[in-house]
Amino acid sequence: MKPHEVRSPTELAAALGDEFEVVRILGSGSVATVYLAREKALSRLVAIKVMDPLVSADETARRRFEREARAAASLSDNPNVVAVHRYGRLPDGTPYMVMRFVKGRTMEERLKAEGRLSVEQAIETLRSVADALALAHSKGFVHRDIRPGNVLWDEEGGRALLSDFGIAAILATSGAEGTRLTMAGELIGNPEYLSPEQLLDQDLTEMADIYAFGILGYELLAGEGPYDARSRTDMIKAHLTMEPRDLGSLRPEAPPAVAALLKRCLAREPNHRPSAADVLRTLEGGQGGGTAVSATGDEISDIQTLLKKRVPQVVIGTAVLGFGFTTVISDFADRGALRDSAYLASWVFTATAVAIAAIVAWFHGEKGRQRAPALEYVLLGVIGVAGLALSAWIYFTG
Repeated sequence: MKPHEVRSPTELAAALGDEFEVVRILGSGSVATVYLAREKALSRLVAIKVMDPLVSADETARRRFEREARAAASLSDNPNVVAVHRYGRLPDGTPYMVMRFVKGRTMEERLKAEGRLSVEQAIETLRSVADALALAHSKGFVHRDIRPGNVLWDEEGGRALLSDFGIAAILATSGAEGTRLTMAGELIGNPEYLSPEQLLDQDLTEMADIYAFGILGYELLAGEGPYDARSRTDMIKAHLTMEPRDLGSLRPEAPPAVAALLKRCLAREPNHRPSAADVLRTLEGGQGGGTAVSATGDEISDIQTLLKKRVPQVVIGTAVLGFGFTTVISDFADRGALRDSAYLASWVFTATAVAIAAIVAWFHGEKGRQRAPALEYVLLGVIGVAGLALSAWIYFTG
């Protein structure tokens, strides 16, 4: 077989043996070809994804393909993920995987053919994708390629399914599984859906999927993305510097809670975005199939964000310590060891400490490595200097 030459169904059937009847080619890309086949023993239609022989000679590409199979297989219990039934190698060593066959089109194909979805179906699709992402993230997988082309609509089951974990990243692992499979500076994924941190080659977290999810939501509901950008360069600039357009002006009938949720998903700072589980809870707050998302969804999600960042816990803990500090200062002042003004100064100092603790919790309260933005330094500097100066002034002049 010549490099990049797609195997015919007959050639693949011969390589697989008698277990499958290969019907036809469903589609072909630069990395793999997908075939429709019938698994004889179970008399069911399946999709068989076979890696290109030349590409499979590259170890990194082969490991990515194998990782896709393992990622999807570990999530196969979720009805919103395209299940992988089996992974194997052909006699010549070419990897392949046997997947569930989904009768239907991708969301990309639907958007091109029909335009934007109804509000009800768009929200239901987003629920399904959020559910799949919540499970993937809980198992340590980042999809890295959330876009309409990787969301299938199952016509028979009437639901959306997330597919193609081919460039998924594995989080918090060690050894061979945790080895980085991209070169520094290499962009993996479609720039139209890449998060700011991916474009800047910063540490990858599951929040990159949430950013792409926000773009997906705009496209399903409005038929267009959140940024008015045409060229690749303009799109990258938009991700890094622009604010998303108001979804309400693009699709007035979209529930305000959903519009606000998608805008939060597009926050440039990863730790300002909701988790997939938070997204799912907000979307499931709706009644009547998704068109009436709870009007209080915004407020609930904001509270969940504060709790996730541990802001209330940190503030309360700091306030308790501050109260103990003021009590000690009061005791010293009563015994004449300190000025009487020390007690009032201690309360100003405590209030300053609580404010600083709240800011630090907001920016760094989540688990994992966090990047300190310039805004945090400015706020800490202003509040810290003002609080200490006021405390000193009260103490020495009071």
